[in-house]
Amino acid sequence: MENINFKIEHMDPLGQGVSKENKIAFIEKTLPGETGTAEIYRKAKGVIFGRLLNADKLEIESETRIIPECPHYNECRGCQYLHTDYKSEIYFKTESLNRMFKKVLPESVKIITHSASQRFAYRNRVQIHYNLNHENFGLISSYSIHLINASDCLLPEKPVRDAVKNLYKNNSWKDIIKNKNEKKGYIEVYLKPEDTIPKITVNKLYAEGGFTQVNNRMGKVLSDLVTKMYNKYLDNSNELQVLDIFGGNGNLSKDFKNACINVYDLNTNSTVIPEMQNKNQHYINIDLYKNDPVNYIKNSLKSSKFSAPDLIVFDPPRAGVKFIDSYIENIDTSFIFYISCDPATLKRDAIKIQSRYNIVEMHMLDLFPGTRHFETLIAFRKLEE
Repeated sequence: MENINFKIEHMDPLGQGVSKENKIAFIEKTLPGETGTAEIYRKAKGVIFGRLLNADKLEIESETRIIPECPHYNECRGCQYLHTDYKSEIYFKTESLNRMFKKVLPESVKIITHSASQRFAYRNRVQIHYNLNHENFGLISSYSIHLINASDCLLPEKPVRDAVKNLYKNNSWKDIIKNKNEKKGYIEVYLKPEDTIPKITVNKLYAEGGFTQVNNRMGKVLSDLVTKMYNKYLDNSNELQVLDIFGGNGNLSKDFKNACINVYDLNTNSTVIPEMQNKNQHYINIDLYKNDPVNYIKNSLKSSKFSAPDLIVFDPPRAGVKFIDSYIENIDTSFIFYISCDPATLKRDAIKIQSRYNIVEMHMLDLFPGTRHFETLIAFRKLEE
């Protein structure tokens, strides 16, 4: 196996160290300032991807490096930051976001960070893979066909982790796979906010039981922040019209006062918890990635007492908002709040939104401690004509 010498300058959005010594290289499990030797596992378009298999291979070690609490960290794909302390993790995530949005974000707007209250035991769902041919059950390894024991994972909250451990007892995970012809697949264990006992599904779509944020505590921080921004920027002394697009169960807009709220999403009604619903929320079942949802939404406004919305809330999947140009061109709104779990698609859409809107606030919320992932919230205000 070929090796490469590296000197890490900064962290990239994928939680990899970036080295520019001789050639550009992305090295997993490294930190800024570190130098050493890594094993090359892929080359593409003049870029090198490497792995630091052992911290002993370091010549210079970062002062922020720690021994990972997870015994499988060096081989598991799930986490990218457990080799450093949590304060540094937040710093690296914020800096990578700052670097990505350097030419997009106005100088007057600074990214506000929101750290999680706990680094472990926060996930309310986990996917565990199985292979009946190898009688293997666990998390995917970066370096082996063998799966990693998922009962050791530190990220799931206790009820979910206990349910996972039970699946390992006497190999009971095999018993819930009814179709033995499906030799490979995954089992999902998830705990919805209204439940006390986790549910288990086999080879179902992700979040088949209804999408919720994987981190309940930080999900509440996010929804409270969105409500605070609503109260800050919009005058709700008169009734307002809000479009909550990719709204799911309406959790982000449920606390908006004095607003008529249309919540658009696919199969959204099935995820609504009655006691959590705002009586002014109206759920519209629509596939926002097919046909022409913008025309449908625009026409539905014509039949209401509002000619245009006061606020659009976007909370799309990683792919971002399809038809974003059409939304901006055809639906006139004073404000847009855009929540994203993917900085790259957020940047792509933000550039288009800025043709008619200014960024007035930007937040990084760490809903996924230990991993490279986080949520970003941007508030846009319509440009004065």
